[in-house]
Amino acid sequence: MIKNKKINKKSFFKKSFIKIARKIGYELIDQSDLTVVTKNKNINENLSEFNIKNITVPLGEIRIQRKIKSLLIIFRSFTNENKLLSQNKKRIFEKEKKEYTFRSLNSLCKSIKNVKKEIKNFKIQLKIIDDNSNKNVLKKIENICKFNSVDFVLSNLNVNLYKKEFKFKNNKRMQAHNSHIFASKEYAIKSNYDLIYFVEDDYLHSPNALTEMIFTYQKFSTIHNKDIILCPSDYPYLYSKNQPTNVIIGHKIHWRNVKESLCTYMISKKILKSCWSFYYDMMINNYDPYEKPLHKLYKKYNCYSPIPSLALHVTNINSVYGLSPGIDYKKFWENSKTK
Repeated sequence: MIKNKKINKKSFFKKSFIKIARKIGYELIDQSDLTVVTKNKNINENLSEFNIKNITVPLGEIRIQRKIKSLLIIFRSFTNENKLLSQNKKRIFEKEKKEYTFRSLNSLCKSIKNVKKEIKNFKIQLKIIDDNSNKNVLKKIENICKFNSVDFVLSNLNVNLYKKEFKFKNNKRMQAHNSHIFASKEYAIKSNYDLIYFVEDDYLHSPNALTEMIFTYQKFSTIHNKDIILCPSDYPYLYSKNQPTNVIIGHKIHWRNVKESLCTYMISKKILKSCWSFYYDMMINNYDPYEKPLHKLYKKYNCYSPIPSLALHVTNINSVYGLSPGIDYKKFWENSKTK
């Protein structure tokens, strides 16, 4: 009887202490079983509170100043050619281009579903701009989105709307590519979304990719007190540059500061609007590399890429612009398979 009284007394003081800790904003960790008793969560679960605070064990919390209101994802699909845009080579796994598009979209939709689980009442929309795929492909794209219960809008690219803007005329495939870029930027700048994620259709995303990017975006932009840019892929060619970098802990993984990227990245509408001249310059020209204006932009805004990669850029096995090092390529491929 006396023993039970002691247990109840201990339990009472423990519960009271937890309540006090919650009220004053502290988190308590029971290191005997690695549970966060103030949240009733395991230490490996998401301890952060969206738009309130980011928590990294054992570094503590960062109070979020950069609130994120909404996310627009613009997915550019092209399925009419099987070869790479700038290389006469086949992609890894050597399938038809449409298969990469389907798997890329499916993996993206899965990642969107995880965001909805983690962040309640968050406005997120998927805009798909397709470059004249056949009806069967378009139907499959629609089915993938509907199967994943993703809010989406599908439209077709009209190259004629943008051709007059280009400073080059001798490359029809590149004109179509730049028109695709142009259409996505134009749609984004006319939208009413806070963050924008531009995605090419040969990136296979991990299920946690978007969740990691959203939480990391608000954490890093709070630290810098300025908007940033995030890439989902750990590009292999950047390791050959031998340039100094900063490594920062994001939401769940490490990120490193980079000075270059390809055309898949997350930015704010604020950056897009204020730096429109950089994007316009890239869209009307055919630079080598194509993303040259972006590299100038990254001197003004910090750009980060993940370690390990959150998305696999599916190109040729020998391309330094594609397959991220140190990840399981087959796992990414199998996990993105459509039904």
